[in-house]
Amino acid sequence: MKNYLLLTLVCLLAACDLELGSSFDPTTRTLYIDHYREACSESSTDLCFRIRLSEEDAFTLTTLPMTGFDSLEWGSRYQVQVEADRSDSGKDVAYSLESIDSTEVMDPATNDFVLTFNTVSGILVNNSSDDSASSWIIAAEKIFSCEAADCANILSATTDSQKIQLNFSASNNELTLKEVTCYASENDFATECEGVNNVAWDIAHYRTDCGLYKPSWCYIYKETGDSATSWNLLDIGIADFTAFWGQEYDIDVKTTKKAGTISSAIFLEQNASKVITSSFKFVMQTGVGGLVKSNNDVISYLDVEFDCSTNNQCSDIDDAIDEATDNEDRILIVEASVATSAEIPVIIIGDLVCHAGSAKFKADCAEDHDDVYWVGK
Repeated sequence: MKNYLLLTLVCLLAACDLELGSSFDPTTRTLYIDHYREACSESSTDLCFRIRLSEEDAFTLTTLPMTGFDSLEWGSRYQVQVEADRSDSGKDVAYSLESIDSTEVMDPATNDFVLTFNTVSGILVNNSSDDSASSWIIAAEKIFSCEAADCANILSATTDSQKIQLNFSASNNELTLKEVTCYASENDFATECEGVNNVAWDIAHYRTDCGLYKPSWCYIYKETGDSATSWNLLDIGIADFTAFWGQEYDIDVKTTKKAGTISSAIFLEQNASKVITSSFKFVMQTGVGGLVKSNNDVISYLDVEFDCSTNNQCSDIDDAIDEATDNEDRILIVEASVATSAEIPVIIIGDLVCHAGSAKFKADCAEDHDDVYWVGK
């Protein structure tokens, strides 16, 4: 009787094993393929696809073998059916293309991307027949051309075995280089181009409009302790930090850089602050949520009030606002100073320095004033 029960148990377990094995046979699934590829790894000389398993997921780089995908073009996203080979644990280990369900041609003007290459790997090779370095080939398969300044930067990065980031657009399976975004040595790459760093910043005693489509305040900042460093416009906020007009701050922040640009900043600690009452120039613009005409000797911009009556500037600013049209915003450069550094400071407008329609503001106003910070400059 005991032997019979043991034999029955063994048979049941064997059946379970057989059932388990069958669930990991190759299967057909839907896969989404992005419109460009990336280096498979820092040391690789190959390019890999970016995929996702559902439309709600983000695209991620895959290093799995991909068979039959050679006809897929850069610049188009695809929904495809694939046969997925799976490991004994049920994980996908390779894909073979079975059919293309749909193709979406991406607009190259709004779907550019940044590729990062470690040039020491040899993935980026000079393809020019002369000394111009005007043609390059990626992973022995994708050729692109460059303008003189960009060519020189790429050549310098490859000669010095640096890491480099290139901004491309793709259309009809062709790559167009938009710019060399950033390049640096292996040791400096995280600080200069892409990574998380703790830094110290000085924050100026005023803000300015960012110069983006929608009116918004931007901080003015520079690296602390370096008198030679110029002030810069920060077109993102600093999480957990609020500054009062009329006070300059020395703070520690944690920054995240992507493609040479700060993508996030988090306040860590305030080291010092001081009262600054010197005059400054800043930008305001009309439009939805932007500058409106004065009321009771005050103009308001993005929830901040400015005294425009002390120096008789209300009517000039109102006139400039009147020149805005339904089709074109008006952008103004205003000079002001902070009369007190109290918690609710009094910001007094001294002069309307310049104003122009949004299409002409850069040439007619911003370029004539080096002390004006504006992202469109």
